[in-house]
Amino acid sequence: MSARVARTHPLKAVGAMAAALGLSAVGAQNASAQQQSASPLLQGLMRNDVRAARYATPDGAVRFVFDRSGGRAALVQFEGDPEVHVLRPVAGTRGDEIYRTEDGGVMLRVTPHGGITVYTRANRTGAPVSEVAAAAPIAPPRAAPQLYQARMRQVQVGLARAVGRPVAFEAPAAVTGYEGLFLDAAERVAQGVAAVPEAGIRRVIIAAGPEPGVAVRGDTLLVVIAPQMGYAGRPSSSTVRAVLSGETAGPER
Repeated sequence: MSARVARTHPLKAVGAMAAALGLSAVGAQNASAQQQSASPLLQGLMRNDVRAARYATPDGAVRFVFDRSGGRAALVQFEGDPEVHVLRPVAGTRGDEIYRTEDGGVMLRVTPHGGITVYTRANRTGAPVSEVAAAAPIAPPRAAPQLYQARMRQVQVGLARAVGRPVAFEAPAAVTGYEGLFLDAAERVAQGVAAVPEAGIRRVIIAAGPEPGVAVRGDTLLVVIAPQMGYAGRPSSSTVRAVLSGETAGPER
């Protein structure tokens, strides 16, 4: 198969696609109201006065970095897993903060005293974790601009092998400063598509816009990335999988 990444306009807001995905911007007034009604822990998160740290279960079977150092979205990356998970905090009982994934699953619970419980597929009832070391904030990887398109083609080729048919990728030709984020997004998209091969996707269009989103149009998967939002501006593999399987219309922000 001849791998190809079609050229589109770099980092141009794709108005038509954003409209097709039903994307909407969040107003400053709503953000202000959310901050005023947030719990003390969530307000601390929004003030950027909490840091990133590495945590582990007592037996060391689960290790991860939990980054609450910036914005209202927290980031988690498990040891051995290339995907960075974007979590949104919501108020729980007894003053706890519940950190949920894009699809609503509970991944972490933080008590007012700082105790943390992690929930995984292997342990859905939760396991306590403790901090083992400080960690650098999780940031999108850097990628050389001259290698960006070549690596995008590699993602396309890998996906074609996984689903057993050609899948054309169309992505911005240049995304100066955001190459790593777009490549990570492409990998998450490929991961989600490979998990639902019966969806029959033969074309993936990745574009930049003001809000992230995912939609299916026939055999085409439309993906909008909001690069200024970092990891929170790209869909997770579970969101792509859910959209393709008809479980949801796309990530809710």
